[in-house]
Amino acid sequence: MAMDRTAADAYTYARASGILAKSFVGPRAGTLFSVHTLQELWSLVIKTEVPAIPETLLARELERNAQTIFVEQFKNLVRTYSRPSRILVALLNYYDYDNLKEIGAALCYNEKEMPDVIDTAPFSLVDYSKWPDIAAMTSGGPLSWYDTVPSISEQQADDYRLDCQFVKELVSALAHEKSPCSGELEKLFIEKYQIENILWTLRLKIFYRMDEVEIKNHLAYEGDDRKNDRLAREALKILDWPVDDWERWKKWSHSDLLNPYTDGEIWSVDPRWIANAYRKRFVGRATRLFHQYPLTVCPLVCWYIIKQHELENIRTASECIRLNVSVDDALSVAGLSEVNNG
Repeated sequence: MAMDRTAADAYTYARASGILAKSFVGPRAGTLFSVHTLQELWSLVIKTEVPAIPETLLARELERNAQTIFVEQFKNLVRTYSRPSRILVALLNYYDYDNLKEIGAALCYNEKEMPDVIDTAPFSLVDYSKWPDIAAMTSGGPLSWYDTVPSISEQQADDYRLDCQFVKELVSALAHEKSPCSGELEKLFIEKYQIENILWTLRLKIFYRMDEVEIKNHLAYEGDDRKNDRLAREALKILDWPVDDWERWKKWSHSDLLNPYTDGEIWSVDPRWIANAYRKRFVGRATRLFHQYPLTVCPLVCWYIIKQHELENIRTASECIRLNVSVDDALSVAGLSEVNNG
């Protein structure tokens, strides 16, 4: 039931706080890595009877159920408002963009059944009831350009366009938000996409040996002026930096995210370390903002960030159980040991 803005702010803050108190983040995240079977993990996270299915399917179902619970909780919080802020709806629409990638791939391979999608109703950008008519599914909205089934060779380009469009929509929604916390939220997300571009640059450079021109065409941009783009300019600065040049990297604006250097030992920038270190910073800032601006849109945006981090922890715990990874190694993979102690 929708409430007036003041009542809705108070209700959602209290409700979101209660949910976070029971979430597997912060000190409670370690609980996920204390269980030894997927069945135990299911009981801990989903709290329903464990399905009698093979472990590979159980892992997938566990992760999907956890994600569904998260999205349903977020939708319920957003529906508290008669006119939700644009940023809240944009965050939900992330799943429509992701769903459309899955749908495009399924249609490309002539699959008869629509893939499992995350239900974003009543905020959906895609009319899922119109499957398999892709043009009808996207008609009349911001995704209407996606009106034909992509070929295998076109999928990557379409997925890239979807990614860029989502980022632009989210940044635009933040820019239009009128709230005491809007400036802080905008800084938070601008840095997030700067770091994601940096990580993408490093991975393409290190693992795929792409040249600078190729890498530039795989980054997310806010506008047409690529050189001065807020989201990409930091990534563009490091394009020609040797990945093993500590003297160069130690002067980097984000040097606090780098893997440690030991004098006399070979060093190379580690994207995984940067990702884990930044995840800790990003979630930590979101947690502080959650409490700093209680009666604004800020708590729900930050709740979304924190709960997405919980989903990452759940996925990591599930994968580590299936691969029989030790607890210490599992915590390391999740960034809950080396970064927290570093």
